[in-house]
Amino acid sequence: MEILDSTMREGEQSPCVNFTPEQRVELALQLDELGVEFIEAGHPSVSEDVFQGIKMMAAQGLKANLLAHSRARKEDIDRVLKTDVQWIGIFFCVSDRCLSLRFRMSLDEAVDRIVEAVEYAREHGLRVRFTPEDTTRTKWENLERVITALKNVGVERVSVADTTGVAYPLGFYSLVLRMRKFGIPLHVHCHNDMGLALANAIMGLEAGAIVADAAVNGVGERTGIVDLAQLATVANYHYGKNYRLELLHPLSQWMERVTGIKVAKNHPVVGEHAFVHKAGLHVAAVVQDPSFYEFLPAETFGRTREIFVDKYAGRASVEYHLRRAGIRNKKVVETLLRKIKSSGAVYTPRMLVEEARKIEKEVM
Repeated sequence: MEILDSTMREGEQSPCVNFTPEQRVELALQLDELGVEFIEAGHPSVSEDVFQGIKMMAAQGLKANLLAHSRARKEDIDRVLKTDVQWIGIFFCVSDRCLSLRFRMSLDEAVDRIVEAVEYAREHGLRVRFTPEDTTRTKWENLERVITALKNVGVERVSVADTTGVAYPLGFYSLVLRMRKFGIPLHVHCHNDMGLALANAIMGLEAGAIVADAAVNGVGERTGIVDLAQLATVANYHYGKNYRLELLHPLSQWMERVTGIKVAKNHPVVGEHAFVHKAGLHVAAVVQDPSFYEFLPAETFGRTREIFVDKYAGRASVEYHLRRAGIRNKKVVETLLRKIKSSGAVYTPRMLVEEARKIEKEVM
């Protein structure tokens, strides 16, 4: 499996997300260091600054493949050609509803337009991925018609897009499995409207897709798409990949600073509480061996394991913090623990040590 990061295309379609050309380069360099295989650089026809940013990215000599977004129009393709990227992602919706209400054309007319666009891109040296937008709500006959036509003109990849987040895992698995019949390598692009984006992407990969799209912190239209940190972690632990997981947290924090969109504290992998333990019984086990309650080691992600202290704390929680300050008196630990239990307050490590010092003077 491989990852295509779509932060600079899908992610920029999230409200309040707009990258400067310089930020595009900065993000691309971080993604390249992380090890993603594809970077969807954006849609150059959107604006001049997007175009310039993509062109600047293409000049960086990145290891990742750069792909630019494009409508099935020659003017869009010409714009992509001027950015010097290697790949183009051409999209067009071929559902009956879109054809009749949005485009006011027949399926045959749509297929002719798409084929003409793909042929034009290939003739000009671009590698082509085609996305039948809203794939999951498009009837099979329409998909079969357009993809068969594209296979005949040499399209290299097809992306199965759950554009509205309507898919559920088993259904998405069946669709991707069915689309393998065309013999064209498949990508999957999953939206998170029902919270199923990651599950759908994994099922798409299990069905034979070779690339899954993601974005930093899961940003994108509406509720976004697959979160990059979660997908990269799954890829390393279950698919034998070797992405640099220690870069995920700083990348997430960079995204927060640039966009102002905060990650939930309990967000997997990159959230503030991802490696925080609270319940006394859990902590007692974790201080012996973190794997009792951690499948993902904090150190792998460049993170630090933390012990939270309030009324749920046990002896091990208090000892954990006091030992770091060189306090090992059991009577101090017991006295402090009773105080914590009775007060119901939250104790920071500094507060614990200060209280322990006071108790030390009283008991000595």
